[in-house]
Amino acid sequence: MSSPASEVPRTPAGTRAAGQRMRAIDTLLADRGQLFQALFLSAPIPKALVDLDGHILVANPMLCALSGRTAEELAGRHIDLFAHPDDPPVADLGLVPDQQEPADLDPHLLLDGERRLRRSDGTELWVVQSHEIVRHNNGDPQFVVLSLVDVTDRRRAEDDLVRRAFTDPLTGLPNRRALTDRLRHAVALSRRRGLQVGLVHLNIDRFKAVNDSLGHEAGDLLLSQVADRLRWSTRVEDTAVRLGADEFLVVAEDVEDLDGLRALADRLLAVLDEPFLVEDREISLSASVGLTLGSDTTPDDLLRQAQSALTRAKTDGSRARIEVHEGALSRDDVDALQLETDLKHALDNDELRLFYQPIVHLRDETLLGYEALVRWEHPTRGLLPPGAFLDAAENNRLTSKLGAWVLHRACTDAAAWPEDLRVHVNVSARHLAEEGFSELVAQALAESGLAPHRLELEITESTALFAAEATLHSVAVVTDQGVTLALDDFGTGYSAITALHRLPIHTVKIDRSFVADVVTEPATAALVQGLLQLGRGMGLQVIAEGIEDLDQAHWLLEHGCAMAQGYAFGRPAPLPSPAEVFIGEMTDAAAQDVAGELLPEERELPAVPQQRSEPTLRVTDLDDTGAFATGALLDELADPED
Repeated sequence: MSSPASEVPRTPAGTRAAGQRMRAIDTLLADRGQLFQALFLSAPIPKALVDLDGHILVANPMLCALSGRTAEELAGRHIDLFAHPDDPPVADLGLVPDQQEPADLDPHLLLDGERRLRRSDGTELWVVQSHEIVRHNNGDPQFVVLSLVDVTDRRRAEDDLVRRAFTDPLTGLPNRRALTDRLRHAVALSRRRGLQVGLVHLNIDRFKAVNDSLGHEAGDLLLSQVADRLRWSTRVEDTAVRLGADEFLVVAEDVEDLDGLRALADRLLAVLDEPFLVEDREISLSASVGLTLGSDTTPDDLLRQAQSALTRAKTDGSRARIEVHEGALSRDDVDALQLETDLKHALDNDELRLFYQPIVHLRDETLLGYEALVRWEHPTRGLLPPGAFLDAAENNRLTSKLGAWVLHRACTDAAAWPEDLRVHVNVSARHLAEEGFSELVAQALAESGLAPHRLELEITESTALFAAEATLHSVAVVTDQGVTLALDDFGTGYSAITALHRLPIHTVKIDRSFVADVVTEPATAALVQGLLQLGRGMGLQVIAEGIEDLDQAHWLLEHGCAMAQGYAFGRPAPLPSPAEVFIGEMTDAAAQDVAGELLPEERELPAVPQQRSEPTLRVTDLDDTGAFATGALLDELADPED
């Protein structure tokens, strides 16, 4: 039996080798501080020595380069310095050290794995974090070696692959693959909130004709422009998707009822009304729309319902038609077909009415003019606000005819008022771009005898932003006649500054959605103050819409807003006959005496007058959706202010 290896006698050579190894180990141990320092500083990976409380003791050059800070700047700082501001607080993650680790180890050191950090210049990077505890000879923890491996390039490449997989390459919108996840999430969220998910399925009418006549390249440019308009005209919580070819779909979260979904569809069709410019050609488009609404159904069922509604909208060859899936119809939804038929006879039967809402000077409620708002006195349904019949007008291409009626009647009514009062008339993008619009305005002024400077045409931001050559020409002609132009719903979408530069705007109207929160929301107050300063800086008149109480009026007056409109000064109402009697009761001062220059900031502000009694209106009047847009279908159909 052989002896154990440990008992084998050493040869002289073996003894000498063992002695050399021991002396080498003693040398390394003696110089371990210098050796560790050399390895730490020259490591190709960003590293830091961190105490157990998370404060940096020393950082190597690679970490300095990664973080954008010097070693001196990092020394003594807590490692939460690297944390990304959008990530949840580490304390909320419930991280617990392992049994082998100190119980009081800072939780930031436990974030091993891939995480997002922030550099000194605010840029974002991704790293893989790891940590190792260095202990004393007796086993007590001494400090932690923190390692951060930069994986930003890999992460961006992965994100780019995901983005490509879920994004339509032509338009940049989410594609059909992304829709599945998005819709599933929206349905689940709506069930928790007790609301509904709405789908707006759009198909561009006669798009094949564009491809056939101008080529596929021009068709692609047109689809990209359509996608841009859909993207910027939807809410933050909504998602616009390209399904393929000339079909788009908008997923609308938190929809309360069918009226809200119709309002969204109307707004989308309105932004498509303005002609598109492709290869120096103006192209007018329309879209057929299918709507569905629900929360107690599957995403696939919702998609099928929207497709079914769209198919019905295109069945008879109609254009710009909106159909609703039968399962989403509410009890209050009217018979659309009958309403469209009735509307064709409304003008001939003298069933349309104009209501007027006063525009006043905030200082003393001096009357400056009125905004004309259309109503339909239906023989069986009663008085209908615009939201109840604008769909029918759009589906039958009656918007221009209705717009012409409103313009002629408003000019005729205003001609009987005192000469210092103006009338505001809303004009749609489609009507403004039509051939002969400028002649229509000239004819209305001539037949009524109204001075051109007393007529102000109101347009939306989308009309100004997407104005094509036909629109710009019409505007140039009517403004040369002396008619002025107002930008309605100022600040609600697109680019307000761009819109102001596109057309010769005379007046801007701050949207009621801002005015409603101006007293209670500091962020909204700051925005409105900025809009007021922008208007004054550009030499524009500024009207605040939707003022309902004296606190709002006082705030606006203090911040330099001279003119106002809202329930606090009068609801929309018909003018009694003769009109002069009503006007005489409402005003005693000339408009040019009070409405010329806006209030300077240094001017002493007078007390805000008390609200006077409001006109008596029928219940249906309170459902008004705002100014008649003659085909623009309005941005806020459910807005009760006008």
